[in-house]
Amino acid sequence: MKETDISVKRGRGRPVNEARREEIIATASRLFGELGLKATTMEHIAKELGVSKLTLYSRFADKDELFSAVIKNKCQQHIPENFFAHFEHLAAEESLFRVALALLELLTSEGELNMERMLMGVDSQERSQLTRLFYEAGPTQVKNMIANHLTVLDRKKELYVADPILSANIFAAMIKGSDIVLRAYMEITPSPTQEQIEGYCAAVVKSFIASHLPNAR
Repeated sequence: MKETDISVKRGRGRPVNEARREEIIATASRLFGELGLKATTMEHIAKELGVSKLTLYSRFADKDELFSAVIKNKCQQHIPENFFAHFEHLAAEESLFRVALALLELLTSEGELNMERMLMGVDSQERSQLTRLFYEAGPTQVKNMIANHLTVLDRKKELYVADPILSANIFAAMIKGSDIVLRAYMEITPSPTQEQIEGYCAAVVKSFIASHLPNAR
């Protein structure tokens, strides 16, 4: 089976090109963690995979694009693209509670925390470029998804959301700025219990809804 034949499928599973792409992303993510962002080159990744650099460049234009794909993949493990499709028949409070839990899980996951720590460890010149890529591939994508959901809730008149992007930023900040995330980032033990995590998310949602009541329209 030729690696360049992207139309060939592996049994009944994913197309070969999609499976290869996921393998590249997983390997790059691991090497970024082991070697650091700056030290990891496309050559390192190709060698680890046992493929040519041409194979990588046929799927990713450069390391920046591959880095962005790694960040998107980490986010989608917790908040996939179809995440909000399951909320159509849920009340605003329940759907936002699930969003808060998923976002908190993402922000306290080892992959996310390690990536943020690595970004803070690179030199200032490289950090500027990498943090921009990280922000666009991760936080921006997630907040846009939340904004879209808030737009739906506004349209259904369950909430009043005059500026969905602003409200999505506020909602995300209430999770990102939590003591739970800070303790996880600083590796302060003990870790919060599931009851504490759910209690915090429920409080965030109640506060957020109170500031977006439909009668404010």
